[in-house]
Amino acid sequence: MLIKKIFILMVFTASIFFCSKKDTADNLPVYHCYKTAENIVIDGSIDEGVWEKAEEAEFVNNTDGSVPELKTTFKWLWDDKYLYGAFHVEDDDIWATMTEYDGHLWEEEVVEFFIDADGASKTYYEFEINPLNAILDLYLLNKYNDRKDIYQLWKWDCVGLKSAVKVVGTVDNREDVDKYWDFEVAIPFDQIYTSPNVPPVPGDSWKIDFCRGERRNGSFIATSWSPPAFHNPLSYGTIIFEKEK
Repeated sequence: MLIKKIFILMVFTASIFFCSKKDTADNLPVYHCYKTAENIVIDGSIDEGVWEKAEEAEFVNNTDGSVPELKTTFKWLWDDKYLYGAFHVEDDDIWATMTEYDGHLWEEEVVEFFIDADGASKTYYEFEINPLNAILDLYLLNKYNDRKDIYQLWKWDCVGLKSAVKVVGTVDNREDVDKYWDFEVAIPFDQIYTSPNVPPVPGDSWKIDFCRGERRNGSFIATSWSPPAFHNPLSYGTIIFEKEK
């Protein structure tokens, strides 16, 4: 009888542990990315009909998850060659000066995204884009799942990546009031070496996150899809590759 009671207690304790673990995982956002057979032209215009088939998600403040003053939304679609992204970035003072490839874009206003295709959290890809359509791409090793010991592979380039930006306003003019900047990006699947399948098959999932660095009046304001994001891969949400609607 004593052995039976101990066994029941062990089962009950284990069930609590696994339920808690599942609940914690469920707190991270999930994005359903639908396949498309339509041709997507990467020109920075995100109001094209194809994007109506994609789910829209938005950023929150990195500190407390509240609604930010400046809105950032995104959509994703995919086909057998590319993962396509469309971003809308509200900004009343759009500025950036860097135009060179692999510049330190994070020092100015930028949108960043991080792809951990195998979900192992130790290696992932980082992409950054600014209002001048400058691109940074990196492959990273992150031993401790934070900023303690990050090794950046600058020689890795995402060959075949396509991007375009559309600005409603003027970049780097502090005298006027801007509205927003949009951008589209196409990431070739054959450059994401850690993906379990190339291209993905419906039902596959990656860990992924998206962030924005806004600089105004000497302050840095961070927003993201799944805080704290950036180089904290255990906080990344999940993107699930779905069949065409």
